[in-house]
Amino acid sequence: MQAELIAKLKEFDPQRFVSKLIFDSERMRVVLFCLKAGQELAPHSAPSEVMFHCVEGAGKAIIGKDDIPLVPGALVDCPPQVSHGLKAETDLVVLAVIAPRPG
Repeated sequence: MQAELIAKLKEFDPQRFVSKLIFDSERMRVVLFCLKAGQELAPHSAPSEVMFHCVEGAGKAIIGKDDIPLVPGALVDCPPQVSHGLKAETDLVVLAVIAPRPG
């Protein structure tokens, strides 16, 4: 995915995080998450594996009971059925690759 495309798609809302479905197939889904500083994607679990890629900003990925630092370029994997979420320390842009695609 080109940086220019992400720059065009990223969008922030002061009231809540923004999520945009940017790719969807029978095998996987890719979602762009944009969080303002202080916003959070509450931890939840899913039957799919999730790979977070931090595009810009700083924050934490909450994987199970662990808080994993997010900085640009960081990759964080979450196995199926493990609780996961995001917390933004600065404005944060994260791509989530979800496979297999949730039903």
